[in-house]
Amino acid sequence: MHTTSIDGVPAFVADGPAPVAAGLVFGVGRQDETFVRSGITHLVEHLVMGGVGRRAIEVNASVDLTTTEFTCTGPADQVAAFLRDVCTQLADPPVDRLQVEADVLRAEGGTVASPPVAHLLGELYGADGPGLAAVPEPALLALTVSDVRTWSARWFHRRNAAVWWSGPVPADASLPLPGGEVPPRPAAVPRALDTPAWTGSPFPERVTLAARTGVRSGVGACLAVLRSRVEDELRHRRGVSYAVQTEQVPVGPDEDVVVLSTDVRPGHEAVAAHVLWEQLVALALHGPRPEELDHERAVLEAVLDDPRSAVEEARSHARDRVTGTTPVTRSELRARATALTPEAVRVVAAALRDAALLALPEPLAAGPAGLPRWPEWSQEVVLGREFRPTRRSGAPPAARLVVGEEGVSLFLDSAERVTVRWADVVGLVRVDPDTSRVHGRDGFALPVVASDWRDGAEAEALVRAAVPAELHVLADDARDGAVLLVKAPVHRVEEAIGVTRWEATLVGDERWTALVPDEAHPSWEWAQRLAGVSGQRTVALAVRQGRVDADYVLYERGVEVDRHRWGTVHGDAGRLARLTGADPAAVAGALFRSGGPDEVVDHLATVLDLPEDAVRLLRGEAVQEPRRVAGRGVVGGMRAAVRGDFAPPPGSGTWTDRYAALGRARPWWYRLLNALAAVALGVVAVRALTAWDGLGGWSVVVAVVVGLLAVCSAVEVRPPRRPAPGSPGG
Repeated sequence: MHTTSIDGVPAFVADGPAPVAAGLVFGVGRQDETFVRSGITHLVEHLVMGGVGRRAIEVNASVDLTTTEFTCTGPADQVAAFLRDVCTQLADPPVDRLQVEADVLRAEGGTVASPPVAHLLGELYGADGPGLAAVPEPALLALTVSDVRTWSARWFHRRNAAVWWSGPVPADASLPLPGGEVPPRPAAVPRALDTPAWTGSPFPERVTLAARTGVRSGVGACLAVLRSRVEDELRHRRGVSYAVQTEQVPVGPDEDVVVLSTDVRPGHEAVAAHVLWEQLVALALHGPRPEELDHERAVLEAVLDDPRSAVEEARSHARDRVTGTTPVTRSELRARATALTPEAVRVVAAALRDAALLALPEPLAAGPAGLPRWPEWSQEVVLGREFRPTRRSGAPPAARLVVGEEGVSLFLDSAERVTVRWADVVGLVRVDPDTSRVHGRDGFALPVVASDWRDGAEAEALVRAAVPAELHVLADDARDGAVLLVKAPVHRVEEAIGVTRWEATLVGDERWTALVPDEAHPSWEWAQRLAGVSGQRTVALAVRQGRVDADYVLYERGVEVDRHRWGTVHGDAGRLARLTGADPAAVAGALFRSGGPDEVVDHLATVLDLPEDAVRLLRGEAVQEPRRVAGRGVVGGMRAAVRGDFAPPPGSGTWTDRYAALGRARPWWYRLLNALAAVALGVVAVRALTAWDGLGGWSVVVAVVVGLLAVCSAVEVRPPRRPAPGSPGG
């Protein structure tokens, strides 16, 4: 192997067999992300590979905990062309397929480690750094074009890259990456809990052990000897297992998490756990036998003598370069293996024993003798306002939710409790209209379900106010991507939005208003917030037209009353017709119509007589003059309503709208009538106090009421402050 440079990118070149293989490696992976931006590295990789397009050669890309790698195999010129195109795409990631690729990642559901390994990384590190391997990406659809471009510019540049290559490098090979500075990568910080210990695992018929360790001589040999011993005992002697696997997971410069995992026949999990732990303890006490160590040396020599090992050495050096790990050459590996002693392996085994965390499948109630259980509940609580469960919540009678200045605690009973401190929150995920989930850095999370607690809406509001806004995300499954159709004129919806702090894009007419929600609030939140804009029977329809299918959710007074998905879930055509005033037969035909998403939604729009611009929004098309409305808060919104900012166009609206417009214009005859009314009402008020003795105490009440009406009429005598909207000069 020799080293060179291609356009400033370190290159590690090995003389490998044909065909040529190469890989471009970047020092960024899953553990460099944050909880709320989980999956962004994988998303960049997908966008770049989509931009590169299909190739005649074998190409691939992957993201693990610490690196992202683009690989290819084929003729040298095509390999060079692929890597060059990858660099071009990284300099300006193609974002036109952002939402599609985000959906692809949701469908893929992949992780950077096998599920049992990811689970233990989460136990060891919580929901931060390497522990993010255990966390499903909560909000891929919330990642924006700006997020992607910023992330790519931060990490995917020549200062954070290295390339490995097997075979001759073409003279015209180029890697046109942008420049940049390598961001600091904080050291992985494990949870401050005592080991060795055991913990529960959601994976049946599998026992797994993990331990943090430094990258040093003897770790590989120790794992190999331990694997052989466990396999001999479980498979060859007892017949309860098929395969025992080992893995070294890099989590930082010169730091690994080593893993040993075995499958096991149902009902024999406790036996497998006992054997695994017993063999590790024995190796830590007595070390390997000389013949075991000789066998592992021979295995290593065979690997190093394989011509393909030179390519693996080049790849290892490229990865070490971008992660800051100390590289080790093949000759150094040979020397270390020759010098390795049984005592050195024993010391490594003792370190693994002391740092071990053993994962046992539920419902095992105990681990090997003498091994304590890893804490499954929070060790601390917070003080604050207590919320008790409602009768319908199904929570234990002793349950309570405590929201305080330092954090939030959920108590199921005196021993079972979960606490997340505000200083340790990594994300607040809105799951559905009633539920938010608070995630802590230590991996604990608790749901806040408003309907489960008395005054639960206040509890949820306190939690949302305590968590910084940048940590609020909407779960992908809760993001409907719908257009909200409100059965009310545009000016009414504008007025309802005016008293909020939200923003939306509106189009519509006197009958329907189509609203495109902002990123922070899904359609069901808007339906709740806008309830009442056209009286107590506000009707709203959240229509979603996707690439694959289409559906709607029907709301009355802000409450979901029905839903329909064409071809699968059938809604109530009669209810939709009654609430929208459409023809029942036509509505029924629209709901049972077959065809693609465009066709069925277009037919529904015709039946409901939706405005043309609303139909364009449903299709995802641009409209010429949409209204972008921003809320002004309660005070600002009420002032705007009094000024007439939300008045309907002249000659339209209800009688109350027209009367309000008249009160703002105040023509001469309107003021004259109010002056006469004020005088007449004043006379009546005086007479009530002086002449109506038969009424007794009621005369005072009558006088006060009539007097207030007289004052209101007198106020209307003033000239208007400004022309009414739509009037000359207005």
